[in-house]
Amino acid sequence: MKRFLLAASAIAFAGSATAADMPARMAVKAPLVAAVPFTWSGCYVGGNAGYGWGRENFNDPLNNFTLAPNNDLGIRSEGAIVGGQLGCNYQVASNWVIGVEGMGAWADIKGSQRDLVFGGKNTLSSKTEALASITGRLGYSFDRVLFYGKGGGAWARDRYQNNFAGIAFFGIPPDVFTARVDRFGWTLGAGVEWAFTDNWSAKLEYNHYDFGTKGVNLTDPVGAIIPINVTQRIDTVTVGINYRFWAPASAVLICLTSPACGVETSEARS
Repeated sequence: MKRFLLAASAIAFAGSATAADMPARMAVKAPLVAAVPFTWSGCYVGGNAGYGWGRENFNDPLNNFTLAPNNDLGIRSEGAIVGGQLGCNYQVASNWVIGVEGMGAWADIKGSQRDLVFGGKNTLSSKTEALASITGRLGYSFDRVLFYGKGGGAWARDRYQNNFAGIAFFGIPPDVFTARVDRFGWTLGAGVEWAFTDNWSAKLEYNHYDFGTKGVNLTDPVGAIIPINVTQRIDTVTVGINYRFWAPASAVLICLTSPACGVETSEARS
């Protein structure tokens, strides 16, 4: 029995001595997954819908349908607007965001006004059928909420019409004078956008459009002409939704081992 105890003690002592002589194994540290702060950088596509209102001021230099001071006749117009947008943002600093956006929309912003000649029997009407813009954007973000301003060039397609009631006493029949024109001008706007997921966001936006003054010839089917000058301004309020089809990843692996992730430790090799 004593021999057995002595042999067991010797084996235990030898094992502990051998373990003490062996180098310590390197600890294995697993990579840690950490969330990356949300960024507005990326490109997006989306849609919008809303309401527009405006004013067209018609100056009638030949006094064909007005007897107002300075031969001016104003029309207030209003209606729906539905369209889409495509753009890209880049978050240049911790909170500042710059971007560029193109927008195109169908519009039904229209109005009419009776003239001041012949007892108001003639009606002049205006309708904006489409709007578009290319703008730069500058914003400041509070994590997933972005406040921004925008400005750039704008385009509108308008249709004007003068329904002439005719003068029966002089044998002049009724007639219709029309014109469809493209207008170019500028736009300024502001809005707020909220990213409710990493890829989807909703926005509320206001825009002001100014198309200046343009000379227009209203013509009838036989080629008779009424020249007018039209000054136009439009305001819109829209709500929209965007989908970011390109954006940075939302998470990253942070390596806690050295010198780089993927390097095997001595324990992993064993």
